[in-house]
Amino acid sequence: MSEYKDLLKKTREHLMTGVSYMIPVILAGALHIAISLIMTQTFKLEGPFADFLMSVGGTGMTLFVAVMAAYIAYGIADRAGIAPGLIAGYMASQAGTGFLGGILVGLVAGYVTYTIKKVKLSRNVQPIMALVVYPLVATFVTAAILHYIIETPLVSAMAWLTNWLTNMSGATPIIFGAILGAMIGFDWGGPVNKVAYTFAVGMMGEGILEPMGMVGPAISVAPIAMAVASMLAPLKYTDEERQAGKAALVLGLVTISEGAIPFAVADPLRVIFSSVVGSAVAGAVAAALKVGNAAPLGGVLILPVVTNPLGYLIALAAGVAVTALLVNLLKPNKEAAE
Repeated sequence: MSEYKDLLKKTREHLMTGVSYMIPVILAGALHIAISLIMTQTFKLEGPFADFLMSVGGTGMTLFVAVMAAYIAYGIADRAGIAPGLIAGYMASQAGTGFLGGILVGLVAGYVTYTIKKVKLSRNVQPIMALVVYPLVATFVTAAILHYIIETPLVSAMAWLTNWLTNMSGATPIIFGAILGAMIGFDWGGPVNKVAYTFAVGMMGEGILEPMGMVGPAISVAPIAMAVASMLAPLKYTDEERQAGKAALVLGLVTISEGAIPFAVADPLRVIFSSVVGSAVAGAVAAALKVGNAAPLGGVLILPVVTNPLGYLIALAAGVAVTALLVNLLKPNKEAAE
């Protein structure tokens, strides 16, 4: 049991292993998408090349959860953890669990593999165990946990959230904007975020632009805020995080919220809490200023199709300021934390 206690104490170290391998994948994918969006939204250069860039970027954004899960498992169980982490991580991505599901799957795959490796067998059998049995059993167990314990309740929870959000649409606009913004700022591409985004897009299809006006600025709050926060208080962030912050700023400006994920994986409670509060502020301010958005996007490239673009920018700035100041208030300096 003492071995497992030591492993649990190193959870942050295992998460950072996953982050270090995930960052190049998420940045490569997100920057391809960003270039494609700039070409199509700003310069109106639509065509096969822009579609190609979007396809490359989409592949990267599909794979980053699997890569993160694989290397979280690797940090716990060494090379034997990569296969179950990668396969179950990809399944989690396809199931729409977002990066939080990827973290959970990576930890499960790592601990399951670590436990299986504790089985002692003769030297003659050990190479076969490492090559075949460890990845086979660990992958099956991790995938089964994901499918039967995590994925099934998640589908029910998303359906409940959708119904709840539909019922809340008659609430005071500022309160409704805060709810939509908070959901957008919770898991950046994960299930809660998708419920709010899908609802806003559906309302936009009916000609009601205000929900997307609340969602638009909230989408960009977290990545821009984490970039600003890492510049304002560099001692609270690692060098890797500060470099990721520079890319996150660009990603946030072109509506890619996943730029905040490296920060959230490293420090989930503080970063997610700050993002939820700041994004709720952005949604509430946008509602108060009657912002409408005719594009299913956030960022600043969509300003030409926004009703009250000044209000949109004010909402975005308010959310960024709240998130950046709050997360830096909550975070200790790296030296003190160590």
